[in-house]
Amino acid sequence: MKITTDIKDSVLTLTKLIDNIEIIYGKKKIHHGALSSVTHEPFEVKILDDECKEDTEHVIDFDLAQQMTIKFFDGTVKTYQDEVE
Repeated sequence: MKITTDIKDSVLTLTKLIDNIEIIYGKKKIHHGALSSVTHEPFEVKILDDECKEDTEHVIDFDLAQQMTIKFFDGTVKTYQDEVE
């Protein structure tokens, strides 16, 4: 998944408003949870994975991600995904 300016803006500037992030890597590989941390350079996003018991923090791999959905506390939802070529 290409890291666009819109993705960076949503995560970096609206950090305190984010309720949950869901990442889909494939048909059965989904991670979702609250935002744990974000770094600007290099751009890295970590979430607290609701499903994983051993390693509760998940670093989003944008190279493998197919879709990212950000849910905000006000009910707004933003979804980003790779364009189909």
